[in-house]
Amino acid sequence: MSDWQLQLGEDEAYRALQSAWEHVLDALSERVNKPSFESWIRTARPIAMDGSLVRLGTPSRFAKHYIETKHLDTIRDLLELELGQPLRVQIELVDATEPVLMVDRLPRKPVQRPPADEDEPLSQPLNKRYTFENFVVGPSNRLAHACAVSVAENPGKTYNPLFIYGGSGLGKTHLMQAIGHHIIESQPDLRVLYVSGETFTYHYITALREHKTAQFRRKYRDVDVWLVDDIHFLVGKERTEEEFFHTYNALYDTGKQIVLTSDRAPKELDLDNRLLSRFECGMIADIKPPDLETRIAIIQSKAASENMTLPYEVMLYIAGLITTNIRQIEGALIKLHAYASLMRAQVTQDLAQEVLGNYFTPPSQAIVDAEKVQKEVARRFNLDVSDLKGPSRTKDVVIARQVAMYLMRQLTDWSLPAIGRAFGGRDHTTVLHACKCIAAKIALDKAFCNLVEDLAKQIRDGRNC
Repeated sequence: MSDWQLQLGEDEAYRALQSAWEHVLDALSERVNKPSFESWIRTARPIAMDGSLVRLGTPSRFAKHYIETKHLDTIRDLLELELGQPLRVQIELVDATEPVLMVDRLPRKPVQRPPADEDEPLSQPLNKRYTFENFVVGPSNRLAHACAVSVAENPGKTYNPLFIYGGSGLGKTHLMQAIGHHIIESQPDLRVLYVSGETFTYHYITALREHKTAQFRRKYRDVDVWLVDDIHFLVGKERTEEEFFHTYNALYDTGKQIVLTSDRAPKELDLDNRLLSRFECGMIADIKPPDLETRIAIIQSKAASENMTLPYEVMLYIAGLITTNIRQIEGALIKLHAYASLMRAQVTQDLAQEVLGNYFTPPSQAIVDAEKVQKEVARRFNLDVSDLKGPSRTKDVVIARQVAMYLMRQLTDWSLPAIGRAFGGRDHTTVLHACKCIAAKIALDKAFCNLVEDLAKQIRDGRNC
């Protein structure tokens, strides 16, 4: 028995877990479309809690895969808030006809199992929130977004295949599913198939085991739009890769639209050269981590969808805390919103630091922001920060202001408009002009170059000038 169970007692521990799970289901029912929720999430139930490990069971392999790939982080975040401790969540396959540990001690509705010969759905469900309307566009994803919109409006006619790649949590799946949503709504006669590389592998292995490869090929090749998420999962699976190659050719040769995502560029995937050459003949678009301004816009968008009102300093804190993963931003907002609601507390920066500080590690390098740059530049030029933000056009103030803008551009991921706003609401063209002037002066004046470099080093190191 775990320490947690010893403390509460086995029955009481399970009742606490069961109660927490009911609250999690209520929260998920608001976020997941009803068919997916009823089919895949509601079938899951808590098994036990072993220390910090929560074990959930489901009788469906597809439901297990769906929960693990789409909602595991959210479920963990919600359970952590309900139970008040960091957790790990594990999804296990169980037989719905047999009791599972402590589960049958509480009354529950019986889970209906499909007949043994009933096929599971071929396409994975689309998340209703993953639409173009909910996608925040910025410099890091503008090309991928434009290509996705073009494909959604003219499937099979432009950018075929479309290959989107980038790190985890940057929006690849969002764009892919947005394509699916748009086509389903605008051209309902087209058949859209959305699967992950792992699901394709699972379907193919099942077909081999059950001697249904002909049926498998017929189903996969009788579609108009094929969306394949996480294609890198095929690496090292030679037979599955071969089958994927033939399926790809069959669809491509008949003009069907193909969209693929991966965490790496095609040339970095250890796949058959025949496949890579086909990927590279289409459009390849990457998604990079969002800059500060885009992260703040994402936080605003997601907060609005959760009916949250966040002060700007809270959004700035979250944007500085989480810099490379949009999915983590969403998880942070869920934590913050749930905590504030449960505690009936107002969302402030102090509250955000208290709630999120234990879950997210800030970037290892010293955080460089407008305040730090302005403070150090003003000190070096014997000015006040208010001078840099104010209207003064004297030569000394103008030079110092331009240096501060230049360093902001060099040392942070702030956009030109964001930098302009930090200097009294100036236009982005003013910032661009300042950066060009300072770059030119650095190239011509060695002493001035040394001054700027020394300032940059001291700001990065966090030392006073």
